[in-house]
Amino acid sequence: MKTIMMVRGFTGLVACWLLVGGPVPRLDAGELPVYRAVPKRDADFYESLDGGPPKLLPGCSWYCAGDVRGVKASSELASARGITYAAKNAHDFDPRTAWVEGVGGNGEGEYLEYTFLFDRPDYDGRVGITTVLLSNGYKKSRELWKANSRVKKMKMYVDGRARAIIESLDRYEIQTVEIGKIMFPPKKKTVIRFEILEVYPGEKYQDTAITDLVFDGVGAH
Repeated sequence: MKTIMMVRGFTGLVACWLLVGGPVPRLDAGELPVYRAVPKRDADFYESLDGGPPKLLPGCSWYCAGDVRGVKASSELASARGITYAAKNAHDFDPRTAWVEGVGGNGEGEYLEYTFLFDRPDYDGRVGITTVLLSNGYKKSRELWKANSRVKKMKMYVDGRARAIIESLDRYEIQTVEIGKIMFPPKKKTVIRFEILEVYPGEKYQDTAITDLVFDGVGAH
């Protein structure tokens, strides 16, 4: 079954979503599509190799072809006792590290920003992302996860234009969010931003954390 939905877009133009065999995303008050996270199991995504610490997506994945050139954040909590809270921690596939925003309050308006660039001579535009894999909060321990805030809602931008709202779950284990298909053109930088809109408050700290925010998609095999 094919369903066509016409929606007034974020620039005032009319955008069209063509969805085949799946539910139409609900719209928020600003008429952006809203994508809701789905709970998954850590055991299906994290694995320890050769007795080492667990890693996210340790085998072949979208990253066999994917190329994230950089990750930055609007703010970062200052390092303490040798522990860093840098933006790159959200993309290091390590459940023991996390990006933690560094402003007062719960971090609404702070963001993570990912830069993609496919400039290989043989690249033909076949690679794109369809899914966000999110480990919400500070997963280093369950105590830290409860103590710090977690993301409840984010706005996703592609090249500076609002594209969707993401609603995440307040759970310790990993979750996935289907975001439609975002394809990456040859030799052209693409920037995707995830801005915090709302949080689940921590029991002890206001700091909002993301342990891992990585991607799955098409074109890897």
